[in-house]
Amino acid sequence: EAGFLDALVLLFTSICAVTLISKMPGGSPVLGFLIGGAVVGPYMLNLIGNVEQAKILAEFGVVFLLFNIGLELSLERLTAMARLIFGMGAAQMVLTTIAVAGVAVACGLTVPQAVVVGMGLAFSSTAVALQVLQDRGESGARHGRATFSVLLFQDLTVVLVFMLVPLLAGPDSGSVTAIAGSLIKAIFKTVVAIGAIMVAGRGILRPVYNRIAKLKNAEVLIATTLFTSLGTSLLTQSLGLSMALGAFLAGLLLAETEFHLQVESDIAPFRGLLLGLFFMTVGMQIDPATLFANFPSIIAIAVGFLAIKMGVMAICGPLFGVPMLASLRAAVYIAPGGEFAFVTYGLAAAAGLLPMAIVNQINLAVVLTMAMTPLFASLGSNFKKYFKDETSVASLQPKEGDANDLSGHVIIAGYGRTGSMIGELLSQQLVPFVGLDVSADSVSKARAKDYPVFFGDAGSNAVLHAVGAEKASCAVVTLDTPGASYRTVWALKKYYPHIKVYARAGDIKEGLELEKAGAKAVVPETLEPSLQLAAAVLSEMDMSSDDISVAVDAFRRSHMGELQILASNSGSSLGYGLPRDLQSIDLEDGEELVEVTTAAAA
Repeated sequence: EAGFLDALVLLFTSICAVTLISKMPGGSPVLGFLIGGAVVGPYMLNLIGNVEQAKILAEFGVVFLLFNIGLELSLERLTAMARLIFGMGAAQMVLTTIAVAGVAVACGLTVPQAVVVGMGLAFSSTAVALQVLQDRGESGARHGRATFSVLLFQDLTVVLVFMLVPLLAGPDSGSVTAIAGSLIKAIFKTVVAIGAIMVAGRGILRPVYNRIAKLKNAEVLIATTLFTSLGTSLLTQSLGLSMALGAFLAGLLLAETEFHLQVESDIAPFRGLLLGLFFMTVGMQIDPATLFANFPSIIAIAVGFLAIKMGVMAICGPLFGVPMLASLRAAVYIAPGGEFAFVTYGLAAAAGLLPMAIVNQINLAVVLTMAMTPLFASLGSNFKKYFKDETSVASLQPKEGDANDLSGHVIIAGYGRTGSMIGELLSQQLVPFVGLDVSADSVSKARAKDYPVFFGDAGSNAVLHAVGAEKASCAVVTLDTPGASYRTVWALKKYYPHIKVYARAGDIKEGLELEKAGAKAVVPETLEPSLQLAAAVLSEMDMSSDDISVAVDAFRRSHMGELQILASNSGSSLGYGLPRDLQSIDLEDGEELVEVTTAAAA
């Protein structure tokens, strides 16, 4: 009964707090959950009977968040971000630890104590930062990818930090050999664990999900997903790694299967509810009595490590090709403390390395900064005002180094209505891209939304080089004029033959010319809009959905056949990128023809 009452209190509080705080200027759901948790927590109204039990359940929210992030990525995209993850992420952890430890020593702590304090404050909150990024639609932006890279590396170093804390508290704290040995052991353990999970998962998950899918039972599929995510999380935790890392690996493995969209839909309700509970349990740790009794020192700690972490990101970002503006915007998400700080200082206190008085003050400073993350994010969006004005055409053009942080990205040539829709979709899926357009208005509008779009002629080798074409994986040409499209496709294939080019064509003749110029697939711009309009009209004529689907798909097949014949007669080898074997395109139970929309990705 007590547990049931706690659940009702948490649900009611979350409804009221999130609704009220979200309506305030600068408010967000995350801040609402944090404040709601503080109000009902043990230090204020004390309405929750078993806080520790709630914390255990809340950890699953972080698990599902990282599982979902893994689903939206792929191993290839993660490999493309390796420079940011292992370069910038490592630099952030090391430099922050050194800087904070230096200040701590100056404040009177011993070197082992200072190092532990530095390592704990180097962590950021993966759950809070990623959720705020998603709420603001910034996950796919440049600073969003930089933030994710640093957070992922922090999760990878958890085992290393947790192994170092007892060492620093023991008699070997001054032994470089002992510490170096522990570091090597921790790194080896992490690499082996991740490698084993990835290899085993690739061989097991797809066959298992294939069998489950054949049962056509939604409940069993959901249960399998929950078992996979939670089981991998507990496995990594048992190996000394974080649960979040295990969930991320499970999501990454499922992202390579055809089931990832269904899986993402299945876990969405669990993720949202449990993640909100996690934020509330963080808010429950705010003790107003301790806060007001030590207010000056707690604020000094918070301001101090925020300034240090902001400065570190301002240094690390440009070193690894992230523009200064994007580095500072990523810094507002990285600078606040994280939940792993609580665990680090808990271990240090248990080992007698840090007194509880210091631990309580630092933990409160960490909680306060976590609660302020949504406000910091709002402030970060105004940083662009302090950089040079981007109203002139010259300021909108790509410059050497603008694409240093990109690899395996997509080039969108033409950022009008079609190009901008493609860019938004890629951004939502965390696929890095860069856009080019010769309309200053289109570029300015995209820049206002933090999209990496530049003013320039996509048919120019110099412009393509400036946006990192030599490292790009593919390009989408959505220019308005046939001449510009042809020149861009020709330039891409001449100077960067490794790039797969997809293009939009106004008619059959233009499409065949673009294929001859080197496009892998060309999509007719009139076919699908015409079919959608026709379907809408047929719906008004009281035709059933099944009849409309059959009629539209029959017309599409007929039109595809004509295109294939024309392509064959003209000597084109691709024919709009559609499969030659039209018999392979089958309808099943009246479903829409999905192969047409996915042919370009084949």
